[in-house]
Amino acid sequence: MVNTNKLKGKIVEQGLTFHSLSQKIGVSPSTLGRKIRNLSDMTLEEVEMIREILDIPPSRIMEFFFMEHS
Repeated sequence: MVNTNKLKGKIVEQGLTFHSLSQKIGVSPSTLGRKIRNLSDMTLEEVEMIREILDIPPSRIMEFFFMEHS
C-alpha cells in the first residue's frame, strides 16, 4: 500500500502538485489521486517514475510505496 501522507508530503516538498506529477507520469490527476489514496493499484513502472521524479532513494522505496496494511 502507498503511504499516502508520506507521498503527499514528498510531492509538496518537491514543489509539485498532483496535476504536474500526473502529467509527468502520463495519467490524469484523478487517476493519480486514486492510486495515491490506495483506491486503485499503482504499476511498478509508475512507482519507479514517481520515485525518480520525487528523488526518493531506492533504499527508501518501501516506506513510500509498499507500506504494510494494518
